[in-house]
Amino acid sequence: MNRHVKTDAARTLAQSHFRTPPGCGWRNIELLVPQRMRRAVAGPAVPILLQAQRVDARLEGVPSRLSPTRFRLCSQERHLPWLLDSAIGYEVSVEEETETVAGLALQGPTSFAILRDAGFSGVEQLKVFDLAEFAHDGATVTISRTGFTGDLGYELFVPAGKALSLWDRLMAAGELRGIRAIGYTALNRARLEAGLIVANADFTTAEHAIRADRLRMPDEIGLGFMIDLDKGHFNGRRAILEARTKKKLRHVLVGLEIEGNIPAEHAIVYYKKSQEVGLVSAAMWSPMAERNIALASLQRPYGDTIVDELWVEIYAMRELQYQKLMKKAKVVQRPFIKLDRRTANPPADF
Repeated sequence: MNRHVKTDAARTLAQSHFRTPPGCGWRNIELLVPQRMRRAVAGPAVPILLQAQRVDARLEGVPSRLSPTRFRLCSQERHLPWLLDSAIGYEVSVEEETETVAGLALQGPTSFAILRDAGFSGVEQLKVFDLAEFAHDGATVTISRTGFTGDLGYELFVPAGKALSLWDRLMAAGELRGIRAIGYTALNRARLEAGLIVANADFTTAEHAIRADRLRMPDEIGLGFMIDLDKGHFNGRRAILEARTKKKLRHVLVGLEIEGNIPAEHAIVYYKKSQEVGLVSAAMWSPMAERNIALASLQRPYGDTIVDELWVEIYAMRELQYQKLMKKAKVVQRPFIKLDRRTANPPADF
């Protein structure tokens, strides 16, 4: 995967289109998110964390500024009813465009070279999270330097009627560079190596959780860095501040390195082999990192102030019988691999 380039359907993203009066766009979005969006004017596409009214994380998404009055929000799931409710009383219109705009992710070391060879002149000027519009088949394609793989990559958005011609254009340009279409399994491996989390896999979003104790706050899923408590009001600000000051945070999401080469997916995490303290949500043997890696949600203080004597319980199939293995685990920093080419400017020509 990391030697050539791969395409996928932009993670089957849901897309919403915003129209606002000049100068009001980021200000309206700021009410829904915990970070200061006006600082992101120079980088039109930036990751955000959508907040439920109380506190718990809804979903991570990426808003893009298409013009001074037009914005696009890409997220894993549809949020149109919630967005429409949130827009009441503000000068903003929200439209669903998931079915009318096609998204395609082009990821990997040769992604820039393929776009250049396909005739998208000027794409080399895009820095991470930048976007620009290019001509394609009598229409316009929006290309952003974003992705979900931790590698050099781009995401392309085009009117649905032009999707097939865009696909053919990229496939023809990338034939000699080994372009391949990939599915979710391959994408999931790449995002795990990059230490990226998936909603309703590594944490349960506010609208999907049935039991209140299954919800997670941003600080409990490694997204505390996205919170700016100095920006003024936003959904969940009071509860986040209270949890931090009164030390009410109950969980922590960590990266683990596990001994051996058997993936520990959905394994239980123990302290001193006896006390259950968490669960692995994603795991794999990483050929790039050459390590057995995993993401796990642990009950504090484990994974926070207590990081030693952690073990995972793996059930491995051996000759048609499951064998229980207790393997040592240690907390490690994410991402598990960090590729310089992801942020290189200008992008390298592989």
